[in-house]
Amino acid sequence: MFHSPISDGTTTCATKTSELALRSFLSDHDTALGDAANLLADRQGVRLVNAIRDALDQPGPLTRRVRRMLLELRDMLFLEHTNGDWEDVGFFAMLEPEDPIVPELCLLADGLDDALRAASVIPDPEERAA
Repeated sequence: MFHSPISDGTTTCATKTSELALRSFLSDHDTALGDAANLLADRQGVRLVNAIRDALDQPGPLTRRVRRMLLELRDMLFLEHTNGDWEDVGFFAMLEPEDPIVPELCLLADGLDDALRAASVIPDPEERAA
């Protein structure tokens, strides 16, 4: 009677739970990430966040390109513009340590870092020590 699987004709893509958690973090903090990108890196930061949003709209696992963009976003939030592509024209040059936005940016950066580590986008330092 039920010898063949029921299918609606659509295909499914398996995605790791850790990547789903990363996508959830990015979705939950979408506005804050966009605002931080604008604040810290002006138009270039906004373009980066928009490119990440567009890429995450696609089904399937994270591609190398998306992983690279997520690492750029992490670097931007941690003020680690080590590659020469970034023009340090963002607001962070004028950001004072006592500015009330600084703790919020730190929490956002730490949250993204945790989500990237959980999704194995960046290695967990505890795993290297083991």
